[in-house]
Amino acid sequence: MRYIIFLTLLPALFYGQALDPRKLFIADLHEDVLESYFSSGRDIEHYSPGGHVDLDRLRKGGVDAAFFVIWPNPDKKTSMFKQAVTILDTLDALLRRNEERTGLALTPEQILALKEEGKTAIIPALESGTALDNQLENIDYFYRRGIRYWGITWNDSPDWASSAQDESNPAWRGHRGLNDFGRKVIRRLNERGIMVDLSHSGEQTFYDVLRISTKPVIASHSSVYALCPHFRNLKDAQLKALAQNGGVVFINFYPGYLVKDFNRVYQAARKRADVIQDSLKTLGREAYNAFDRSAFILEKVKPLYPDYKTVVDHIDYVVKLIGVDHVGIGSDFDGISLTPYGLRDVSKMPVIIRELERRGYAAPDIEKIMGGNLLRVMAAQNR
Repeated sequence: MRYIIFLTLLPALFYGQALDPRKLFIADLHEDVLESYFSSGRDIEHYSPGGHVDLDRLRKGGVDAAFFVIWPNPDKKTSMFKQAVTILDTLDALLRRNEERTGLALTPEQILALKEEGKTAIIPALESGTALDNQLENIDYFYRRGIRYWGITWNDSPDWASSAQDESNPAWRGHRGLNDFGRKVIRRLNERGIMVDLSHSGEQTFYDVLRISTKPVIASHSSVYALCPHFRNLKDAQLKALAQNGGVVFINFYPGYLVKDFNRVYQAARKRADVIQDSLKTLGREAYNAFDRSAFILEKVKPLYPDYKTVVDHIDYVVKLIGVDHVGIGSDFDGISLTPYGLRDVSKMPVIIRELERRGYAAPDIEKIMGGNLLRVMAAQNR
């Protein structure tokens, strides 16, 4: 009941007023800022010109709830479980150093309380079932550490579930969907109140999860297959099944998931740039350094390059197909190499609000898209 009260009161913050991003509740379901920190060492506690997310830019963009993703790297020759623990320890230290402007939030109540205090709510999430280390009790451990959604696959597949990348590979010969242990994982996640995240999951895994999950599930950073037929996106039938489950898809900002053929042209341009750079090595350092790789690639993809309106096209499609209760924002900032024009980083998030307004969306519906749907699904995990 207490969650319903919060969700009922939230619209009163701004209905009947101009939509001020500082008053509107905004949630971003997928930010890889911790991976960016580990890979580059850049300062994420203050404004930095690199990357897409830091604590300063979260506030500037009006983001009230940010899911910081724990991603163990399969290329490292260390335990995926231990990697996840180390990243969580780092996040805990970051939060302790920034208590005056952030806080760990594990419930909708805590998220909204931090907003009232003018602080950013940080919620840890896991990406990749391999972090489980095939031990069900590790779900309880990560729950205690604050994990509130779990992406059950990344591009790699754990022993008990198949990823979209593997399922789409004709040469892959692994187990498709969930096995018996995988079904136990989903049931345990439901019991603990951890949202099941199906972004990166293969279609067989997707439907296997929906058959047994007793709680609404999410796709934390996926887009629409009908607009951009990429194996990481959700087809219409999947979106309809997600809605029947009460779940939500949170739209990814990566251009390769937003625009048809973008990824093909982009990858071809990168390969061509590699060839050019290799050939220039024979002409000496001056010729090699004169080649602007980024400009060359950008010129090739420029005719297809999306802007923030393309993100809203995907939101619009979902709303028209399955309703406004089932879509939100999952940027994938700091986990993507390119961002749409107008969405250079998390500080630009208000442009989505403005575009939704321009298209005639009412304030209650914008509130749902920008964060209300997250609160609903999160609250439903503990009913």
